[in-house]
Amino acid sequence: MKQIHPYSTFQEAIQSLDNGGSFFNLFSHSKDGVVSPAELGKVAGVSFDKQSLILFLVMSLTRLDNTSREKVLARLDVSLFKQFEKHQPVHMSIEQLAETGKPGMSATLVGTPKRIGSQESFGGMIMVPVIVGTVTSFTMIPMVNTYEVYELKSDYSEETVIVAHPKDQGSLPERKLRLGGVLTSLSQSEHVTHPDQVFLDIQYYMEEN
Repeated sequence: MKQIHPYSTFQEAIQSLDNGGSFFNLFSHSKDGVVSPAELGKVAGVSFDKQSLILFLVMSLTRLDNTSREKVLARLDVSLFKQFEKHQPVHMSIEQLAETGKPGMSATLVGTPKRIGSQESFGGMIMVPVIVGTVTSFTMIPMVNTYEVYELKSDYSEETVIVAHPKDQGSLPERKLRLGGVLTSLSQSEHVTHPDQVFLDIQYYMEEN
């Protein structure tokens, strides 16, 4: 999980993104007017996760006007623009996420996270892989064992959704944020109201005005 400080101008965005990538990215060059996946990955803090790359890009451009945003997108190289078209996240309200969210979707939403501190407060389970030698199996564990879990309540209805991130990544501030991540299945328990309920596995967040 990483905090994003969104760009405020086209010039700021392109100076950050057109950075040449890492030293081993021989085919990426800084200030050449083209933004490659390697260059975006350097800023986003990821290398091969295409969903995360595009999620970072979209969230970092949130504060730009439409013209500036389109100018940045026009600088993406062909492969990165194809990734953008394929993995562009859906911005959802809390109600939309609760009703139509599907596992595997990239999504962003706005709300104030309230931490859930114990299994007694939240009994959701997740499936994790267990590898023994060359054999991989899966087992169910309480989500709060490995995740910091929060709930987001709608300002317009009684709807509530769950968002979470790994415990080793600190804690979210409990104020209004824009959260971005991938929707992940939440296994059924007494606290899960729908068999297909999902939670947002947070990868990025930013302060929301």
